[in-house]
Amino acid sequence: MNKNTLLALVLIGGILLITPWYMKNVIGVKPQPKSNITADSLATSPASIPATKAPVEIGRSLNQHVTPVAVEPEAGAELIWVETDLYRGALSTLGGGTIVHWELKDYLKGDKSLSQAVNIIPEGAIGNLGMTMDGGVDLSRRVFQKVADTHINTDNGSARRLAFELVLDNGGVITRTFTFEENRFDFDFQVKISGINTYDAGYVLHWDSGLLPTEQRVKDDMPYVKSVAMQGGEVLSTKSKSTGFSEGTTEWAAVRVKYFIAALIPRSQKGRGVTLSGEEIKIHEDGKLTSWKKMRMGLAMSGTHETDLDVYLGPLDLPTVKSLGVNLEKTMNFGWTVIQPISKAFYYVLQAMYDVIGNYGWTIILFSIMIKIVLYPLTRKSFQSMKEMQKLQPRIKDLQAKYKSDPQRMNKEVQKVYKEHGVNPLGGCLPMLLQMPVLFALFNLFRTTIMLRQAEWLMISDLSAPDGILMGIHILPILMGVTMIFQQKLSGGQNPQQKMMAYMMPVMMTFMFYRISAGLNLYYMMFNLLTIVQELIVKRNKKEEVEA
Repeated sequence: MNKNTLLALVLIGGILLITPWYMKNVIGVKPQPKSNITADSLATSPASIPATKAPVEIGRSLNQHVTPVAVEPEAGAELIWVETDLYRGALSTLGGGTIVHWELKDYLKGDKSLSQAVNIIPEGAIGNLGMTMDGGVDLSRRVFQKVADTHINTDNGSARRLAFELVLDNGGVITRTFTFEENRFDFDFQVKISGINTYDAGYVLHWDSGLLPTEQRVKDDMPYVKSVAMQGGEVLSTKSKSTGFSEGTTEWAAVRVKYFIAALIPRSQKGRGVTLSGEEIKIHEDGKLTSWKKMRMGLAMSGTHETDLDVYLGPLDLPTVKSLGVNLEKTMNFGWTVIQPISKAFYYVLQAMYDVIGNYGWTIILFSIMIKIVLYPLTRKSFQSMKEMQKLQPRIKDLQAKYKSDPQRMNKEVQKVYKEHGVNPLGGCLPMLLQMPVLFALFNLFRTTIMLRQAEWLMISDLSAPDGILMGIHILPILMGVTMIFQQKLSGGQNPQQKMMAYMMPVMMTFMFYRISAGLNLYYMMFNLLTIVQELIVKRNKKEEVEA
């Protein structure tokens, strides 16, 4: 067994060893939990809460994921509906403006054929923006009075302001004021406490219902569901177990699903601590029970008479969350530290190209051509090195036969031949090595941002998900593997070790990419096709040089 064969086997073995870790921690494919935890349904019946304006639009009953279970509110609660160009939501007087419904107009439900705006809040939810005083008094189930509903002028134009008030048994007054501006996913939220000593005015703002699964299949959302917060510049998160109360300066707290997030961002003062937790529940999908997680957060605020916060309820879109200026984009996984700058750079490049082209499928194809052009000088040199290696194979075999009893001398003579002809035996690995940072960056980008969600291209309805073009079979990863085989055969020569690699590597890559987004498979397939064209051009030029 020569050195190159041994190296190939080591690489294959390494890939096989890291594949389970890769599938679990990078792609997010996890075994189904064995426990069957019984819990309240993710949703409650909206009919149990009296509406004063428009009724809640049930549609598919929470995307057909949940069997509603009624929760009786306190008597006298009502809904107040708010609407801007970006969203349509409902606040309940129960809890003083708790969020019970929130539709994002620019985004459709997982089954976009229904043409319904996605609602990220479980219907009838109680406790989203709820408030518990330090003494343990939970105001989430106390009915506040609406004391203001006006339109005001702001620096950004007109806005709607709602205020709710509750008089406590000890004479204190809690006033919660909301200001909704056009063209913003976030809104201002102010808590004012009067008639109570500052020492006794501490409280916790909490989010109790989690967020809805928004994709067509729950398992597409599941790996990304978590509660997360930033304390002292560091991210604290959990996908299941409670963190307990984590004391310290808290910049924000949030709950998220794959593409959407709800975040509380203190502005006038920082939080004094946070609690994050998640509860596994069973919900219905297509008549079967499946797992979901109801994530919770509690943001503790110090006693003060007036506190200003931002509440962000919207998409995990990089420029949008970054514009908040609080590092909320750190809830998004752009990969390892060395990959993150590449991922973010690619985001802006792809977005700029999309603004011109208007379709993400064609954008990805053009992007792959651009990357190929950039890498062409390096890959061309690599291909030339591989061709020289093939020419030297007869001489290498002679040396191996001549010095088979002296491996040290054999390796020395082989390296001498490589040096004389300026050949790098590992040069053939260069195209793959150059591709890896690009693939990792695009993989993290496509699963972290909302850019490809429900983006159509030809027969593909969603470039962020596996294509499922042919009766649920994912065609693009198969085509990617086939093009990779052709590429390997063109460049690999005829020795048995290279033939083995020409088939083994594409099969493994097809397996690893089978359930990855159609967008990434489209990119890789196009890159392989361009590489094949490059190889054919090189072969033709070589032939013309020989004939000349």
